[in-house]
Amino acid sequence: MPEIKVVHVGLGPVGSRIVRHIVNERRGLRYVGALDIQPEIVGQDLGQVAEVGKKLGIPVSDDPRKLFAETKPDIAIYSTTSFVKDIFQQIEPAIESGVNVISTCEQLTFPDFRDKELTRKYDELAKKNNVTVLGTGINPGLLMDVRPAVLSAGCTEVKSIAVIRQMDAISRRKPFQKKIGASMEPEEFKKAIAEGKITGHVGLEESICLIADALGWELDEITVESAEAVIAEDEVRSPFYTVKKGQVKGARQEAYGIVKGERKIYLFFTAFLGATPSFDEVRIEGIPRIEARISPCWQGDEGTVAMVVNLIPTVINARPGVLTMNDVVPISFKSGDMSRFVRQG
Repeated sequence: MPEIKVVHVGLGPVGSRIVRHIVNERRGLRYVGALDIQPEIVGQDLGQVAEVGKKLGIPVSDDPRKLFAETKPDIAIYSTTSFVKDIFQQIEPAIESGVNVISTCEQLTFPDFRDKELTRKYDELAKKNNVTVLGTGINPGLLMDVRPAVLSAGCTEVKSIAVIRQMDAISRRKPFQKKIGASMEPEEFKKAIAEGKITGHVGLEESICLIADALGWELDEITVESAEAVIAEDEVRSPFYTVKKGQVKGARQEAYGIVKGERKIYLFFTAFLGATPSFDEVRIEGIPRIEARISPCWQGDEGTVAMVVNLIPTVINARPGVLTMNDVVPISFKSGDMSRFVRQG
């Protein structure tokens, strides 16, 4: 089979990590282009920008339509933004050029939640151009949504699903540690929350939607609590921060999916320096009752790289349109009328 031709869009830390992984560790994938809006790297060699260890002979471009027309890639990987309104605007040239899209955009994992009209518009555009669009990652995209949904397939009844992710943030990038408030004073953390400088985990709503959609639960509402500080009881250090006793070492957040007035989906996300134990756990109240824990918890950046790269053939093979992980991993408990899960046409 011919190699899969790839263009990468967005060469920040995660994007560059994906490039290094593909170039150095994968076969059957070949970069034919790269895009970024940063003037200082436009024109530079992709291998140098992504620190691959060698030149690739591929200059970074800032003209997507020209690049797609010249290289005719099979797929474009977008690691640019967390927000659905931004990502749809960015991927429009790829869709109109007949290029499949896979993205790390958290809100694209279930774009209907943020904007149904916009999602419908780009779904129609993708179908018109016979391409597939998918948002994925380790979380959302697997750990707090697809994994519990898949585990529920072994149940004859599901009453509720709880997902707990407790992450030791010491090994994460400095921007992530900053985002969870490491080394802040408690009052400084509260002020940052109030001002929107700390927003909490992006994607909890999308994970709840993915679970509910997979099981066929109709959500009344989604409740996402504000992030709360985790205070250090003893000094703890990372390569970037020294957190003294009484300072903030991380954050915790809770979110709930309400179905028929009852909490049916519970998400608990905690990330702080020195979290012990570190784990990802799913608890399903049903028949049978399930408790499934992975320890230590999945490393976020590495897991996202894996999800994006491993799903490239899936996206190329999938039906056209704006899809979610439930379209490509349709295995879960099914509630109510089973016929409504069968797609028509």
